[in-house]
Amino acid sequence: MIYIYTDSQILDLEWIPKLKLPQEYTIIKSFNQYVALEADIKLAFTTHRLHCDDDINNSAYQGFEDKIIQLSEHSNLVFSYESELHNFHWQIWSACHRDNVYWCLPGFVNDRDDINSHIICWGDWFKTTTAIYQALPDKLSELKPYETKPWYFDALLGVRKPHRDFVYDAVNATGLNDKIIMSYGGSWDDTRFYAQDYFIWEQGTVPVGPTLGTADWADYYGHRCHLSQIIPIKVYNDSAYSIVAETDHDNTLSCFTEKSAKPMLARRLFVAFTGYKYLSNLQKLGFKTFNGIIDESYDQISDDHNRYTQAFEQVKYLCTQDQTQIYDQARPILEHNFELIMSRDWTQWASDQICELILPLTK
Repeated sequence: MIYIYTDSQILDLEWIPKLKLPQEYTIIKSFNQYVALEADIKLAFTTHRLHCDDDINNSAYQGFEDKIIQLSEHSNLVFSYESELHNFHWQIWSACHRDNVYWCLPGFVNDRDDINSHIICWGDWFKTTTAIYQALPDKLSELKPYETKPWYFDALLGVRKPHRDFVYDAVNATGLNDKIIMSYGGSWDDTRFYAQDYFIWEQGTVPVGPTLGTADWADYYGHRCHLSQIIPIKVYNDSAYSIVAETDHDNTLSCFTEKSAKPMLARRLFVAFTGYKYLSNLQKLGFKTFNGIIDESYDQISDDHNRYTQAFEQVKYLCTQDQTQIYDQARPILEHNFELIMSRDWTQWASDQICELILPLTK
């Protein structure tokens, strides 16, 4: 018998059934009961930092780090789930890492095999963004990915950050404003939507409650999602390619969000302004990028300014090229990425990796 601790219904309903365990299992919801249990196989799954923990006020542990440490001492394996990946996670890693603890995260850490060996990449943003368009296939059919467009790029940059400042300044400095649809500006404000002066609302979008940022909720043709997950169909049909300025520009990691998912769902070539090795990390998931059509050596440049400069050279180059010829070269890549992101069950894919770690315990 396998004994499993979970602290949320999300795990009970979505994750544990996908593990395909070779033995019967019992789920235990009480932290105290679980740590006191004597058994040969004990597995712990926690969503504590996702704020989904049903047991979050349990006085038996003092915060996330203590919970992980205690679970690691009383489990064969521990799996902790996060929907984002930021540099501060490695402060947590240092405080509570154990050899039997694994982190389910939407990305990878650069140049740290010791950390990546304990990361199970979970494409949460890919999953939830794709789900919108699996439910609304008619919206995808409105896109015209292989028709020539009056504009060359979209650069919907969002809230101010250094890598987005670079793009905004470079577009203006090079006089490409007549070739790039760009929106940018505003700092976070707890009282108003920071992007209200420039945000391009997609038809069919109904805000759910007050909108302060693009992570807030909206109904899109009856489908509940984050505002940022909605593909800007009109903008995409007016422009040929995308500038992707991801949430993070940290060179220690790559975190994949809806900003990466949307151009792949829309079959668009993109140039990335984000952290070093973003493209090579994306390729680890099975996606293809555009080296040979453009020069993607910028991905391997660790200096931010030099990397952004080289990436922007690719933007300038594409603005001089015949769109039809670029589409012809990119089409096999775009179709591959579309099929992969649409067909992969991202939870099952991560669960299969988890199961590979568990199986040796059951033999």
